[in-house]
Amino acid sequence: MKAKEIVKVICAVSVVGLSVLISGCSADNTTKIEVSTPEATTPQETTTLEETTPEPTTPEPTTPEPTTEDPTVPEETTAKPFKGAWSLLTNEPVNPRESGYEELDSLIQDLFDELQIDKKANGYYKAWACYEYMIDNITYSRGMEANAGAFSDSDPATTPVEVLWATDILNSGKGCCYNYSAAYMYILRALGYDAYLVSGNVPKYGGGVTPHCWVYANIDGDKYIFDPDIDMNFYTRAVKNGDKNPKKDQYFCVRMDTVSYFYKPEKYHTN
Repeated sequence: MKAKEIVKVICAVSVVGLSVLISGCSADNTTKIEVSTPEATTPQETTTLEETTPEPTTPEPTTPEPTTEDPTVPEETTAKPFKGAWSLLTNEPVNPRESGYEELDSLIQDLFDELQIDKKANGYYKAWACYEYMIDNITYSRGMEANAGAFSDSDPATTPVEVLWATDILNSGKGCCYNYSAAYMYILRALGYDAYLVSGNVPKYGGGVTPHCWVYANIDGDKYIFDPDIDMNFYTRAVKNGDKNPKKDQYFCVRMDTVSYFYKPEKYHTN
């Protein structure tokens, strides 16, 4: 074979999945070989599929969106079963009345003068100012109801015990739940609200129940509880426990039927 002769050879060889195309033999007898293997293309196709398949199966942007919207929030903030204390005490028609016992009525008027009640904007602020005063300025003293009248000029034989309880605490600056509640009942009446005294039981720390006395007033067609003794107790405990934001008015003008689990009335006082 001469050197200048050009030999074109095309051979197709098929060997189990391998096809070889031989073409373009050069003058120096070297051969260019292009190899095409179907097996080599398969992984390339599968790898591109593997890279794209996770995208539709991970809907991260849509999954968390519904779960972050708490359906209970609007219900809690809008579905109020009763009006707030400010609206109730401000809009309730008032009819001020005294106890009819000179010593007690004089003590209540002295308190009103000290707190400048006549200058308060409305009924809510008047009732609230007196409530806060009792929590801040009265010292708890157990058993004061057993010695009713010990700090009063009134005759215990002819004076209702509720009047004696109220007079004792305003004169001495100390008392138990009976004194706190009796005094605040007469204060609410002097402000014009239809208030009454109730005694019964409430849960006790450590289990069981303990005797207790509290106030309720008929407001806007419902009974609302006021309990300065319980609020004083909870407030004092919160301060001792290091609470940075202790509350004083958790039981100030609370609708009675919402706290029936806590208060168990036994006697509705008539005085």
